[in-house]
Amino acid sequence: MKFLFHILLLLLSISTIAQNSKRIEILNADNTYANANIHPDYWRLIGNVSFKHNDAIMTCDSAYHYTAENKMKAFGKIKINQGDSITLTGEMLTYFGKENKADIKGDVVLIDKHMTLNTEQVFYNLSTNIASYPSKGTIIDNEKTINSKRGAYHSNIHKFIFRDSVVVLAKDYKILTDNMHYNSNSEVTYFFGPSFIISDTKTIYCENGWYNTKTDIAQFRKNSYITTDNYLLKGDSLYYNKNKQYGKAFSNVELIDTVENMSVYGEIAEYFEAEEKVIISEKPMLELLFEEDTLFMHAKQFVSQQKIGEKKILAYNKVKFFKTDFQGKCDSLTYNFTDSVVEMYKDPILWSSEFQITADSIQFLANKGKISRMFLHPSPMIIAQEDSLDYNQIKGKNMTAYFNDNKMRKMDVEGNGQSIFIVTDEETKDKMGLNYTECTDLTLYFKDSKLDAVNYEVKPNSVTTPYQDVEEKNRYLKGFNWRGSEQPKCKEDIFIE
Repeated sequence: MKFLFHILLLLLSISTIAQNSKRIEILNADNTYANANIHPDYWRLIGNVSFKHNDAIMTCDSAYHYTAENKMKAFGKIKINQGDSITLTGEMLTYFGKENKADIKGDVVLIDKHMTLNTEQVFYNLSTNIASYPSKGTIIDNEKTINSKRGAYHSNIHKFIFRDSVVVLAKDYKILTDNMHYNSNSEVTYFFGPSFIISDTKTIYCENGWYNTKTDIAQFRKNSYITTDNYLLKGDSLYYNKNKQYGKAFSNVELIDTVENMSVYGEIAEYFEAEEKVIISEKPMLELLFEEDTLFMHAKQFVSQQKIGEKKILAYNKVKFFKTDFQGKCDSLTYNFTDSVVEMYKDPILWSSEFQITADSIQFLANKGKISRMFLHPSPMIIAQEDSLDYNQIKGKNMTAYFNDNKMRKMDVEGNGQSIFIVTDEETKDKMGLNYTECTDLTLYFKDSKLDAVNYEVKPNSVTTPYQDVEEKNRYLKGFNWRGSEQPKCKEDIFIE
């Protein structure tokens, strides 16, 4: 059995060699010239020349037939037909019968049922059906034009290899790369090396990936990103569906908003092009860069969304943030870049300077990282720790706080105002007493994060108890809850649940 197998291989090899070494057959020439003295090594064929080798038929105006070498040099109106698969035209041809190869030059056009190639020179192997071009070529395929400085076409599998200064021009996009493969049958493009896909609304970059131009679905890898007028989205891998206007980024995801100096990191990002929305999840972190500092925020999910006249970032579930001069946590948060309003919901808490600030809902204006005003309602309370035992406290129905350089300078309390302050000796700093005050509306003024003055809108009910007579139950307002252990002390603390 093994002997028969070897015989079969030998016969196949002999058949292949015999086919490639077949003599070139002259089919027609109006005139034939031979001159043993001037050109003993070839015959001159002139006028309507046609010849055949294997399954290819070639025509030209004139030719030299090198019989000993089984070679042809042809000139003028060159045309090669190989079955119904390939047609090649040009101005000059050197055909090597022994190797079954053609070198065609001058206004070369290669046509098959999928595309047309225009270039100045093509090397074509008729055994493998591989055509290569060493100089600038242009391919027209359906509604696309592809230019490159060199390339190759594998006709049997309808595969192109483009190299050096590759430019693809389509109706609604452009591709720039140096190494690209394209299958004209499946209409799938493969990228190897730095590549750009440019459209009116975005630019996609990758160093490895593929794009199905028939389905408009793509996968990009290696340093891949999408840029729009508003942001840049990075990821180790990007999936994009043009028809659904949907993209997804995986691993080492980064969303960069250069206008707002904001970056959001995570492991997964979903991009909804029509809604101009990006959702980032899996250990996400937001960085908001200011002139002198950076705010770091963690949540279970971030949503960046832009509508006409409005741009927002939304944080959902277990939100915690850190900036050197203020920190906070809540269940959900929105930051409207248009009016610089931050809204915190569900058990929100802020720490600013020495103050712990809580309410059912907290809103504040934060321009360039500086809080200017804060709105607390309902059930607001502000606490400042005097020491391990005592706390200064303010509560009311609604509060509005005013800040300079993220330090509270003024507080308006509207409705049901209550406060507790520790009274100290200005010189010795010894505790003298505890002041409890009730007043419907009051305004407090602060200096260096300490109470400086109080203005009461109506006559207050105020009692100061000598410090040694203060009972434990009178040290705290109703609803008091010191949560200093929850305060992030550094960037890494925002990930602690």
